[in-house]
Amino acid sequence: MEKYLLDYYGFSNEDGDGCMAIFVDFPDVKGLGDTFEESKIDAYEALKNYFKTKEKKMTTVFEEGVSAYEAKAYPKAYDYFKEAANKQNPDAMVNLAIMHMKGFGCVRDLTMAKGWFEKAATLDNTHAMMSLAHFYEKGMEGGADSDIALDYYRQAADRGSVEAQLKAGILFREKGQTVKAMQYLITAAHNNNVQAQEIITYVSNSGLSDSTNMMFRSLDESKQRNLIEQMIKTKITPTLEGDDGGIELINYVTGDKPQIWLNYLGACSGCHLGATSTADMLLMHFETLIDKNVVLYLM
Repeated sequence: MEKYLLDYYGFSNEDGDGCMAIFVDFPDVKGLGDTFEESKIDAYEALKNYFKTKEKKMTTVFEEGVSAYEAKAYPKAYDYFKEAANKQNPDAMVNLAIMHMKGFGCVRDLTMAKGWFEKAATLDNTHAMMSLAHFYEKGMEGGADSDIALDYYRQAADRGSVEAQLKAGILFREKGQTVKAMQYLITAAHNNNVQAQEIITYVSNSGLSDSTNMMFRSLDESKQRNLIEQMIKTKITPTLEGDDGGIELINYVTGDKPQIWLNYLGACSGCHLGATSTADMLLMHFETLIDKNVVLYLM
């Protein structure tokens, strides 16, 4: 909060000498004290209360808008949301955008809807980010742009939206950015997204054995990775090539439970979903090389 600038003044009156601190950006907010430091402390306390009052008022206006909307008093709701939006309430901005998309209490205008979503997105509103991603993915207002759509999905995903994690993973995959695709799909799968779990297979016997391959673990990361790649080339690829398929190492994450990220190629795409899954065979090879405390992610 101390990023806000203060102007300082000394004064004298019948009560004695003192100091006053006034915010440059908030001239009505000031602090008093016997010293400049005391006046600064008092000013920042006053600013904190100022923000609390402003936020409370903003929330009240927003809630009035919600009540009006639920009562289908759409023009009145629009006015309340507009007032709250002008005070930087991102939820109100999203509601204005939705109202413009539907033409409730205002003209139906996708350009204005998009504009309000953009303002809300700058305030880290994930709903707005997802909506903008849909705008650009579907070309709802102007031409479609999958790169911009992906960027908005990524922003929402990084802020915890599970749906966005799935969408970002799928779009990264379509663009051939497999590491990024698996990163977001794995996250979505761990967040119980069913579609992501259908794309990403998790295989592990971690915790079933305390044995550790100390020889492998003693190597540095580059040598561990080289051994993994060599095993894929000599032990796994020949088996899969018999079915016109293959597999590639996408990422290797070291640790107590090493993670192996693998991507099926060719005719093997989707092998992990079939009745004759190759997942157990892959896990067996990696357990032999490392130990049971290994995790495979297959796409």
